[in-house]
Amino acid sequence: MNSLKTVISKHGLFRDTFIMMVAVTLSNFFNYLYQLSMGRLLTPVEYGELFSLLSLLYIFSMFSMTINTSMTKFTAAYKAKGELGKVKTLLIQGTKKLTLMGTAIYLTVVLTSPFIAKFLNMNTPTPILLLFASIPFGFLLPLYQGILRGLQRFELLGVSLSSWSFFKLFFGVALVLLGFGVLGGLSGVFLAHVLGVFITVIFLRDIFTSKADGEKIELRALLNYSGMAFLAIFAYTTMWNIDVILVKHYLSPLEAGQYSAISVLGKIVLFAPAAVGMVIFPKAAEMHEKGEEHFHVLLKGLALTLLISGGIVLAYALFPEFVIKFIYGEKYLSVAPYLWRYGLAMMFFSLASVMVNYSLSINKTNISFYLLGLLATEIVLLSLGSKNIPTIINMLTGVSILMVIVLFIYIGRQK
Repeated sequence: MNSLKTVISKHGLFRDTFIMMVAVTLSNFFNYLYQLSMGRLLTPVEYGELFSLLSLLYIFSMFSMTINTSMTKFTAAYKAKGELGKVKTLLIQGTKKLTLMGTAIYLTVVLTSPFIAKFLNMNTPTPILLLFASIPFGFLLPLYQGILRGLQRFELLGVSLSSWSFFKLFFGVALVLLGFGVLGGLSGVFLAHVLGVFITVIFLRDIFTSKADGEKIELRALLNYSGMAFLAIFAYTTMWNIDVILVKHYLSPLEAGQYSAISVLGKIVLFAPAAVGMVIFPKAAEMHEKGEEHFHVLLKGLALTLLISGGIVLAYALFPEFVIKFIYGEKYLSVAPYLWRYGLAMMFFSLASVMVNYSLSINKTNISFYLLGLLATEIVLLSLGSKNIPTIINMLTGVSILMVIVLFIYIGRQK
């Protein structure tokens, strides 16, 4: 045990990854409890309404991820150069512009809420208005968390991430128990955004109150980078989501349900090492700005990801029936043989995630075009191939392996 602590303390990448893994695990745990609690406390109709609205809000998550990525990149660059004034400018100007943008989007939602409510077969637009009031705060939170990440304040970032999920769970459950139903569950999301922003602002108070003069930032470079980062995030995220969408179209309802069960468990392989990419990004970005060698950061990140995700795949291969039965019961045991194979595909996607983070951190944004090409290839293969579970998983695995090979060649040529 002491030797493990020594290794973690001596190696910054391992230490920070461990911190973020704890935070991400806590966050996922609170999110799981929120979903479980809403499912038990609300009626099926209310539960369906709640998550149809949350799915609608998810559309904006790619914008949030882009904001986080861009802020991390530029903050890390300014940190490397000792330009604290530019970090302050990024923080203040970002707060102003994203508040205006989020408010404008919310006002648009207010105007269109009657039509959205009608489309979703809702009697009132009030839940829509409540949930989407989160958008201005939902844009500010990734701004602040991205700056924390760029400054490599991983302990504070971990608190920010896990506290958001805790607030959503606490207030959501409390308000539903008080009789507010769907509005209570959605209020938990809104209050989590508000309090999450408040806490994260406290963590950045030294930047807000810094005596460093605000320096002009390269706005055009920031916008260009953000645009390319958005394409990369969109393509990569869609690649590990598109199969579930196509399955619902091509397979029978029973097979689609079985595939969804495999997908949920398989995604654990993808999400478990997510902290690795979160950590290597600012470290590689800072080294790149200083002109230091940083390829070893990628290799360590890949090794750590392989260790985490590979371990889960091995468990799936050795105990598939136990895992399926423990989570879902006996009704899904027929798809147990496919569990490790789907997990294998997600393992390669997790490795690709590290490479995408690394490339974006060192300004290799042309990776976006390779990812878009790979996405197009995946859609064609899944659309034209045989429509059954094993074939779809085989194609997904093939695409994920191809993705890792293409990205590794791309990175190798950029050295």
